[in-house]
Amino acid sequence: MKYLLFVAFIAIILFLRRYIILHIFTPKMKEVKKYPNATYENIEIERSTGTIRGWLIKSERARGCFLLIHGWSSNKSDMLRYVDPLLASDYDVIIVDVLGHGQSDSIQKQVSIASFVQSITSTIDYVLERPDINSNAIYVLGHSMGGIAASIVNSTDLRLQALITDSMPTSLKRISKSMAEKVTIPYIPFGWLFVSWFLIRGGVFIKARREWCLENILKNQQSPALAIHSIEDKKVPISNVDVLINNSNFKQVIKVVTKGHHNCVKDNFFWDNVFHFIASNEGEVVDEVY
Repeated sequence: MKYLLFVAFIAIILFLRRYIILHIFTPKMKEVKKYPNATYENIEIERSTGTIRGWLIKSERARGCFLLIHGWSSNKSDMLRYVDPLLASDYDVIIVDVLGHGQSDSIQKQVSIASFVQSITSTIDYVLERPDINSNAIYVLGHSMGGIAASIVNSTDLRLQALITDSMPTSLKRISKSMAEKVTIPYIPFGWLFVSWFLIRGGVFIKARREWCLENILKNQQSPALAIHSIEDKKVPISNVDVLINNSNFKQVIKVVTKGHHNCVKDNFFWDNVFHFIASNEGEVVDEVY
């Protein structure tokens, strides 16, 4: 009897392990169903960790370049909601599928926060290699996990002009809950073990606990950073901005009233806030057209 219970226990553990790896640790490979309204160029960025694929959408005057970075289990199509106002205000736009998402390949055992960071830094490198893109003013707009990864980059990389985050989680606890989605687990001990296993599989456990410690990252933004978050976000609650307001060097935190985790951009003043933030930190007036 004890032997059968032991075998059943091991079978359950193996089933849970497989379920977590396949359904939580592995991003959903969503099909690209939407494409830019404007003329675009397919781009590929070859790296040792995989191939990053995305779209380059050129503007008329190219006053700068915006990199749009999606969140976990998302893809570049989901970031199209930001494009038209940026083009109308004369910014080039690059949207990429993060490594292991969408059409971007990854040879790594585990897609992790490192995959996001590598995708951002590699795309910045790509912009600097292209003489036809204005690399003098590079901005990153990151949604959800794309925002926290961009914050990690902005804590050490001096090449950004400014950072805008949308609906960004600000703790490992919130990241674990966001990834688990409908699977509800107490953070202590299960959520902590869950996110630790995720970081170990991604090969960044030590880095995430030390070099990428979020408490330090959020205090050390090198370029001006703006956070926008909805008070009605259930997936990543508005309480995530408390640390940004009280214990970070983010220049500005704006709360909006829009439903869901993906709709801050629908706020009537979203683009006013973004362009005024950019202008105020560059010491010039921006004529927004959107």
